[in-house]
Amino acid sequence: MKKSISEKVWLTIKYAALSIFAVMCLYPLVWLFLASFKTNQELYFNTWGLPESWSLTNYINAIVKGGVIRYFGNSVIIAVSSVLVTVILATMVSYAIARMKWKLSKAVYGIFILGMTVPIYGLIIPLFSIFKTLGLLNTHLAVIIPQIALGFPMAVFIICGFMRSIPGELEEAAIIDGCSVYRCFGSVVLPIARSSIVTVAVVQFINVWNDLLLPRIFLTDSDKMTLPVGLTNFQAMYSTDYVGMIAAVIITIIPSIIVYILLHRQIMEGMVSGAVKG
Repeated sequence: MKKSISEKVWLTIKYAALSIFAVMCLYPLVWLFLASFKTNQELYFNTWGLPESWSLTNYINAIVKGGVIRYFGNSVIIAVSSVLVTVILATMVSYAIARMKWKLSKAVYGIFILGMTVPIYGLIIPLFSIFKTLGLLNTHLAVIIPQIALGFPMAVFIICGFMRSIPGELEEAAIIDGCSVYRCFGSVVLPIARSSIVTVAVVQFINVWNDLLLPRIFLTDSDKMTLPVGLTNFQAMYSTDYVGMIAAVIITIIPSIIVYILLHRQIMEGMVSGAVKG
């Protein structure tokens, strides 16, 4: 069936708008990549052009002098720990709320959703006081615990929405075949809800990986700092190594980009399924 002229015009406008939007999103990343190979002087006088030489000096300085590898390791420890605990706990809680029948399930779900409205800035002082009393300040746990608490409501919201869309007949058939509740959870529900779990894991990873506030407040030892905080080391009192900082920024955003590229299909499936069917 041939398309009418108006449909072709609208399709052209739509693709043109999407192309412009894609360029607007990608150009900052391309500019950062090109700028990471320039010198500070070249960055000032040749801001938008290509680098004169493609040297890895800035990346070497960022790794050796800036200690990016140490900060990278700290970010990995905090991000991976937060993601694992959040996903495991949120999956079990979501199964109990969405698939089990008990009186307080709706009330408990409402409490978790209410947690999404609590601003992190209102929790800083109470958390600081609690961690100081417990002796957790300047430890990775002081960052991991709040990150889990902050990501938990969103994780329950997404996974619950997906699990509610799973037909109950699947669990009934599994129970008739002799499966226990735990076996139904692990062998029936979890494989089906994989896309929503991946969505939660990726969103939580990106949020924790890019977070600056909590590590900046609760960590004081430079050996325990994360990558976003470590970027401030490139700024001295009277000068700033901008190109070195840009090279460190490139290293910082690479994991987030790789994770999203590899798992973007599962992310979209999990978000759409939870929103439409939940």
